[in-house]
Amino acid sequence: MNFYHTNSDICFGKIIDVCDIENNNIDAKLKFSQFVRPEVATSSDLSFFTNPKYVTNTAAKFLITNKSVASILDPNKIILISNKINYDIAKISNLFYRSKTINEIKELPKYKIGSKSFISNNSIVNSGVSIGDNFSLGHFSSIDFSCSIGNNVKIGNNVTISNSIIGDNVCIGDGTKIGQDGFGFAYNDSNEAVKVFHIGRVIIQNGVNINANCTIDRGSFNDTIIGEHTFIDNLVHIAHNVTIGNNCMIAGQCGFAGSSRIGNFVQIGGQSGIGGHINIGDYVKIAAKSGIIRDINKGQVVMGYPAINMNKYLKNYKKLMMML
Repeated sequence: MNFYHTNSDICFGKIIDVCDIENNNIDAKLKFSQFVRPEVATSSDLSFFTNPKYVTNTAAKFLITNKSVASILDPNKIILISNKINYDIAKISNLFYRSKTINEIKELPKYKIGSKSFISNNSIVNSGVSIGDNFSLGHFSSIDFSCSIGNNVKIGNNVTISNSIIGDNVCIGDGTKIGQDGFGFAYNDSNEAVKVFHIGRVIIQNGVNINANCTIDRGSFNDTIIGEHTFIDNLVHIAHNVTIGNNCMIAGQCGFAGSSRIGNFVQIGGQSGIGGHINIGDYVKIAAKSGIIRDINKGQVVMGYPAINMNKYLKNYKKLMMML
Protein backbone atom coordinates (compact mmCIF):
# COMPACT_ATOMS: atom_id res chain seq x y z
CA MET A 1 0.00 0.00 0.00
CA ASN A 2 1.35 3.42 -0.97
CA PHE A 3 1.11 6.28 1.50
CA TYR A 4 0.50 8.76 -1.33
CA HIS A 5 -1.53 9.21 -4.49
CA THR A 6 0.13 8.93 -7.90
CA ASN A 7 -0.92 11.22 -10.73
CA SER A 8 -0.22 8.62 -13.39
CA ASP A 9 -1.49 10.60 -16.39
CA ILE A 10 1.58 12.83 -16.70
CA CYS A 11 3.18 13.45 -20.09
CA PHE A 12 6.48 15.10 -20.90
CA GLY A 13 4.68 18.19 -22.10
CA LYS A 14 3.73 18.95 -18.48
CA ILE A 15 7.30 18.35 -17.36
CA ILE A 16 8.61 20.78 -19.97
CA ASP A 17 6.00 23.36 -18.97
CA VAL A 18 7.00 23.49 -15.28
CA CYS A 19 10.76 22.83 -15.56
CA ASP A 20 13.70 24.72 -17.03
CA ILE A 21 14.53 22.15 -19.71
CA GLU A 22 17.27 23.00 -22.19
CA ASN A 23 16.38 20.40 -24.86
CA ASN A 24 12.60 20.70 -24.98
CA ASN A 25 12.08 19.10 -28.37
CA ILE A 26 11.00 15.75 -26.85
CA ASP A 27 7.57 14.44 -27.85
CA ALA A 28 5.25 16.30 -25.47
CA LYS A 29 2.63 13.52 -25.59
CA LEU A 30 5.06 10.83 -24.43
CA LYS A 31 4.20 9.38 -20.99
CA PHE A 32 6.10 7.56 -18.25
CA SER A 33 4.94 5.24 -15.48
CA GLN A 34 6.60 6.54 -12.30
CA PHE A 35 9.05 9.16 -11.08
CA VAL A 36 11.45 7.18 -8.87
CA ARG A 37 15.10 6.85 -7.92
CA PRO A 38 17.42 5.15 -10.44
CA GLU A 39 17.96 1.91 -8.49
CA VAL A 40 14.31 0.86 -8.56
CA ALA A 41 13.24 2.39 -11.88
CA THR A 42 11.90 0.25 -14.71
CA SER A 43 12.27 0.90 -18.41
CA SER A 44 9.03 2.91 -18.50
CA ASP A 45 9.95 5.20 -15.60
CA LEU A 46 11.42 8.67 -15.35
CA SER A 47 14.41 8.93 -13.02
CA PHE A 48 17.14 11.47 -12.24
CA PHE A 49 20.83 12.06 -11.58
CA THR A 50 22.15 15.21 -9.90
CA ASN A 51 25.84 14.47 -9.48
CA PRO A 52 28.38 12.30 -11.38
CA LYS A 53 29.39 10.79 -8.02
CA TYR A 54 25.99 9.11 -7.69
CA VAL A 55 25.51 7.84 -11.23
CA THR A 56 24.56 4.15 -11.23
CA ASN A 57 23.12 1.68 -13.67
CA THR A 58 19.42 2.14 -14.16
CA ALA A 59 16.75 0.50 -16.26
CA ALA A 60 14.93 3.82 -16.64
CA LYS A 61 14.53 4.84 -20.26
CA PHE A 62 13.81 8.46 -19.34
CA LEU A 63 16.23 10.56 -17.30
CA ILE A 64 16.40 14.16 -16.14
CA THR A 65 19.79 15.56 -15.21
CA ASN A 66 22.11 18.51 -15.73
CA LYS A 67 24.45 19.12 -18.64
CA SER A 68 27.62 17.82 -16.96
CA VAL A 69 26.05 14.50 -15.93
CA ALA A 70 24.27 14.07 -19.27
CA SER A 71 27.63 13.82 -21.03
CA ILE A 72 28.47 10.54 -19.22
CA LEU A 73 25.06 8.86 -19.53
CA ASP A 74 23.98 6.25 -22.07
CA PRO A 75 23.11 8.18 -25.26
CA ASN A 76 20.38 5.65 -26.00
CA LYS A 77 18.38 7.01 -23.06
CA ILE A 78 15.88 9.82 -23.53
CA ILE A 79 17.53 12.56 -21.49
CA LEU A 80 16.05 15.85 -20.35
CA ILE A 81 18.76 18.39 -19.58
CA SER A 82 17.72 20.71 -16.77
CA ASN A 83 19.33 24.05 -15.94
CA LYS A 84 18.07 23.80 -12.35
CA ILE A 85 18.13 20.07 -11.67
CA ASN A 86 17.40 19.96 -7.91
CA TYR A 87 14.64 22.55 -8.22
CA ASP A 88 13.10 20.69 -11.16
CA ILE A 89 13.19 17.34 -9.32
CA ALA A 90 11.27 18.97 -6.46
CA LYS A 91 8.71 20.41 -8.88
CA ILE A 92 8.23 17.07 -10.68
CA SER A 93 7.79 15.26 -7.35
CA ASN A 94 4.86 17.54 -6.53
CA LEU A 95 3.45 17.23 -10.03
CA PHE A 96 3.52 13.43 -10.01
CA TYR A 97 2.61 12.73 -6.35
CA ARG A 98 0.20 14.16 -3.80
CA SER A 99 -1.09 13.25 -0.35
CA LYS A 100 -4.20 11.11 -0.08
CA THR A 101 -7.38 13.04 0.66
CA ILE A 102 -9.52 12.49 3.75
CA ASN A 103 -12.17 10.80 1.63
CA GLU A 104 -9.62 8.45 0.03
CA ILE A 105 -8.41 7.44 3.48
CA LYS A 106 -11.96 6.87 4.69
CA GLU A 107 -12.50 4.41 1.84
CA LEU A 108 -9.76 2.15 3.21
CA PRO A 109 -10.87 -0.85 5.30
CA LYS A 110 -11.04 -0.56 9.08
CA TYR A 111 -7.80 -1.32 10.85
CA LYS A 112 -7.04 -4.92 11.80
CA ILE A 113 -5.48 -5.88 15.13
CA GLY A 114 -4.34 -9.19 16.61
CA SER A 115 -5.14 -10.84 19.91
CA LYS A 116 -4.16 -9.72 23.42
CA SER A 117 -3.76 -6.12 22.27
CA PHE A 118 -4.62 -2.82 23.96
CA ILE A 119 -5.37 0.62 22.51
CA SER A 120 -5.98 3.52 24.89
CA ASN A 121 -9.42 5.11 24.55
CA ASN A 122 -7.88 8.50 23.80
CA SER A 123 -5.58 7.25 21.04
CA ILE A 124 -6.34 6.93 17.32
CA VAL A 125 -5.66 4.16 14.81
CA ASN A 126 -6.59 5.16 11.26
CA SER A 127 -8.01 3.11 8.39
CA GLY A 128 -6.00 0.45 6.60
CA VAL A 129 -3.60 -0.20 9.49
CA SER A 130 -2.48 -3.78 10.15
CA ILE A 131 -1.37 -4.68 13.70
CA GLY A 132 -0.14 -8.00 15.10
CA ASP A 133 -0.64 -9.72 18.46
CA ASN A 134 0.35 -8.48 21.93
CA PHE A 135 0.27 -4.83 20.88
CA SER A 136 -0.16 -1.87 23.21
CA LEU A 137 -0.71 1.81 22.41
CA GLY A 138 -0.50 4.43 25.17
CA HIS A 139 -2.47 7.60 25.75
CA PHE A 140 -2.89 10.40 23.17
CA SER A 141 -0.98 8.52 20.46
CA SER A 142 -1.89 8.09 16.81
CA ILE A 143 -1.12 5.66 13.99
CA ASP A 144 -1.89 7.05 10.58
CA PHE A 145 -3.47 5.16 7.69
CA SER A 146 -1.99 2.01 6.14
CA CYS A 147 0.91 1.58 8.57
CA SER A 148 1.96 -2.01 9.25
CA ILE A 149 2.96 -3.13 12.75
CA GLY A 150 4.15 -6.58 13.81
CA ASN A 151 3.80 -8.65 16.97
CA ASN A 152 4.81 -7.71 20.51
CA VAL A 153 5.09 -3.98 19.79
CA LYS A 154 4.76 -1.47 22.62
CA ILE A 155 4.14 2.20 21.82
CA GLY A 156 4.08 4.84 24.56
CA ASN A 157 2.14 8.04 25.16
CA ASN A 158 1.97 11.02 22.79
CA VAL A 159 3.55 9.06 19.94
CA THR A 160 2.76 9.81 16.29
CA ILE A 161 3.46 7.23 13.58
CA SER A 162 2.80 7.59 9.86
CA ASN A 163 4.22 6.23 6.59
CA SER A 164 5.88 3.39 8.48
CA ILE A 165 6.41 -0.37 8.56
CA ILE A 166 7.35 -1.72 11.99
CA GLY A 167 8.55 -5.26 12.69
CA ASP A 168 8.20 -7.51 15.74
CA ASN A 169 9.35 -6.90 19.33
CA VAL A 170 9.73 -3.13 18.92
CA CYS A 171 9.44 -0.57 21.74
CA ILE A 172 8.78 3.11 21.02
CA GLY A 173 9.00 5.60 23.89
CA ASP A 174 6.81 8.55 24.84
CA GLY A 175 6.73 11.60 22.59
CA THR A 176 8.48 10.02 19.63
CA LYS A 177 7.45 11.05 16.10
CA ILE A 178 8.03 8.65 13.21
CA GLY A 179 7.33 9.00 9.51
CA GLN A 180 6.87 12.73 9.02
CA ASP A 181 8.32 14.50 5.98
CA GLY A 182 12.05 15.05 5.87
CA PHE A 183 13.70 18.45 5.54
CA GLY A 184 14.04 18.40 1.75
CA PHE A 185 13.94 21.62 -0.25
CA ALA A 186 15.36 22.98 -3.48
CA TYR A 187 15.93 26.59 -4.53
CA ASN A 188 15.84 28.36 -7.87
CA ASP A 189 17.96 31.35 -8.88
CA SER A 190 15.55 33.70 -7.10
CA ASN A 191 15.91 31.77 -3.83
CA GLU A 192 12.36 30.49 -4.08
CA ALA A 193 12.08 27.17 -2.28
CA VAL A 194 10.02 24.14 -3.28
CA LYS A 195 9.55 21.28 -0.82
CA VAL A 196 10.31 17.81 -2.21
CA PHE A 197 7.31 15.49 -1.98
CA HIS A 198 8.48 12.52 0.09
CA ILE A 199 7.39 9.08 -1.12
CA GLY A 200 9.77 7.07 1.07
CA ARG A 201 8.82 5.21 4.23
CA VAL A 202 10.30 4.52 7.65
CA ILE A 203 11.13 0.84 8.08
CA ILE A 204 11.84 -0.24 11.65
CA GLN A 205 13.06 -3.82 11.78
CA ASN A 206 12.67 -6.45 14.51
CA GLY A 207 13.87 -5.86 18.05
CA VAL A 208 14.45 -2.11 17.76
CA ASN A 209 14.16 0.02 20.91
CA ILE A 210 13.51 3.75 20.50
CA ASN A 211 13.37 5.89 23.63
CA ALA A 212 11.49 9.13 24.31
CA ASN A 213 11.17 12.23 22.13
CA CYS A 214 12.99 10.98 19.05
CA THR A 215 12.15 11.99 15.48
CA ILE A 216 12.63 9.70 12.49
CA ASP A 217 11.79 11.25 9.12
CA ARG A 218 10.51 9.21 6.20
CA GLY A 219 12.63 9.10 3.05
CA SER A 220 12.30 11.35 0.04
CA PHE A 221 12.83 8.80 -2.75
CA ASN A 222 14.55 6.16 -0.57
CA ASP A 223 13.34 4.61 2.69
CA THR A 224 14.67 5.51 6.12
CA ILE A 225 15.70 2.21 7.73
CA ILE A 226 16.53 1.23 11.33
CA GLY A 227 18.18 -2.20 11.48
CA GLU A 228 17.41 -5.10 13.80
CA HIS A 229 18.13 -4.87 17.55
CA THR A 230 19.37 -1.29 17.35
CA PHE A 231 18.87 0.81 20.50
CA ILE A 232 18.23 4.55 20.22
CA ASP A 233 18.36 6.80 23.28
CA ASN A 234 16.25 9.92 23.98
CA LEU A 235 16.17 13.02 21.78
CA VAL A 236 17.78 11.52 18.69
CA HIS A 237 16.96 12.96 15.26
CA ILE A 238 17.25 10.75 12.18
CA ALA A 239 16.72 12.58 8.89
CA HIS A 240 15.31 11.33 5.61
CA ASN A 241 16.95 8.44 3.72
CA VAL A 242 19.23 7.49 6.62
CA THR A 243 20.10 3.80 6.94
CA ILE A 244 21.22 2.48 10.34
CA GLY A 245 22.43 -1.12 10.56
CA ASN A 246 21.83 -3.92 13.04
CA ASN A 247 22.82 -3.97 16.72
CA CYS A 248 23.82 -0.32 16.91
CA MET A 249 23.85 1.73 20.13
CA ILE A 250 23.05 5.44 19.74
CA ALA A 251 23.20 7.70 22.80
CA GLY A 252 21.02 10.73 23.45
CA GLN A 253 20.90 13.95 21.41
CA CYS A 254 22.64 12.53 18.36
CA GLY A 255 21.71 13.86 14.93
CA PHE A 256 21.92 12.10 11.56
CA ALA A 257 21.79 14.25 8.43
CA GLY A 258 20.03 13.01 5.31
CA SER A 259 21.25 9.95 3.42
CA SER A 260 23.96 9.00 5.91
CA ARG A 261 24.61 5.26 6.08
CA ILE A 262 25.59 3.57 9.33
CA GLY A 263 26.94 0.01 9.45
CA ASN A 264 26.32 -2.81 11.94
CA PHE A 265 27.43 -2.86 15.60
CA VAL A 266 28.21 0.88 15.56
CA GLN A 267 28.34 2.73 18.90
CA ILE A 268 27.77 6.49 18.91
CA GLY A 269 28.23 8.69 21.98
CA GLY A 270 25.80 11.41 23.00
CA GLN A 271 25.47 14.74 21.16
CA SER A 272 27.39 13.48 18.14
CA GLY A 273 26.49 14.68 14.65
CA ILE A 274 26.72 12.68 11.41
CA GLY A 275 26.96 14.67 8.17
CA GLY A 276 24.82 14.06 5.13
CA HIS A 277 25.77 11.25 2.71
CA ILE A 278 28.44 10.00 5.15
CA ASN A 279 29.25 6.26 5.25
CA ILE A 280 30.24 4.71 8.57
CA GLY A 281 31.56 1.14 8.53
CA ASP A 282 30.77 -1.76 10.82
CA TYR A 283 32.03 -1.83 14.44
CA VAL A 284 32.93 1.87 14.46
CA LYS A 285 32.96 3.64 17.83
CA ILE A 286 32.32 7.38 17.99
CA ALA A 287 33.01 9.32 21.20
CA ALA A 288 30.50 11.79 22.59
CA LYS A 289 30.16 15.26 21.01
CA SER A 290 32.00 14.18 17.88
CA GLY A 291 31.31 15.64 14.45
CA ILE A 292 31.56 13.24 11.50
CA ILE A 293 32.23 15.04 8.22
CA ARG A 294 33.99 12.24 6.30
CA ASP A 295 33.53 8.51 5.81
CA ILE A 296 34.74 6.28 8.68
CA ASN A 297 36.13 2.86 7.81
CA LYS A 298 35.30 -0.40 9.57
CA GLY A 299 36.45 -0.77 13.17
CA GLN A 300 37.80 2.75 13.69
CA VAL A 301 37.48 4.56 17.01
CA VAL A 302 37.13 8.32 16.54
CA MET A 303 36.42 11.48 18.49
CA GLY A 304 36.46 15.26 18.19
CA TYR A 305 35.38 17.73 15.53
CA PRO A 306 36.19 16.97 12.86
CA ALA A 307 36.41 13.43 14.20
CA ILE A 308 39.78 11.70 13.91
CA ASN A 309 41.41 8.60 15.40
CA MET A 310 40.89 8.70 19.16
CA ASN A 311 44.54 8.06 20.08
CA LYS A 312 45.68 10.81 17.73
CA TYR A 313 43.10 13.20 19.12
CA LEU A 314 44.16 12.53 22.72
CA LYS A 315 47.86 13.00 21.86
CA ASN A 316 47.11 16.32 20.18
CA TYR A 317 44.96 17.38 23.13
CA LYS A 318 47.75 16.50 25.60
CA LYS A 319 50.26 18.58 23.60
CA LEU A 320 47.85 21.49 23.57
CA MET A 321 47.31 21.33 27.33
CA MET A 322 51.07 21.35 27.91
CA MET A 323 51.36 24.56 25.93
CA LEU A 324 48.81 26.39 28.10
